[in-house]
Amino acid sequence: MLRALENGDTETALGLYRGPLLPRSEAPGIEEWRTHLEVAVREAVLAITRPEHAMRYGERAPYDAEHEHALRLFGPADARRAIAAGRLTTALRD
Repeated sequence: MLRALENGDTETALGLYRGPLLPRSEAPGIEEWRTHLEVAVREAVLAITRPEHAMRYGERAPYDAEHEHALRLFGPADARRAIAAGRLTTALRD
């Protein structure tokens, strides 16, 4: 996944990203890698203008308030805005 990001291939990186690395682990090395991977993927998604990438990331990061990014990318008549709006509402509640 990191190799894909290094090559600027966000689509492949998102295809490989399955969510936080070992989310229940409290081992310092795992926590460090988990944060590194999450930030790298999130920043790559925020740097692009493809709404499908923002939506795919949102599937893996349901509590991230950056569903706003997807909303900004969709046109006003795009039905996918409803999904992004629902995710954003959920993320802001928690």
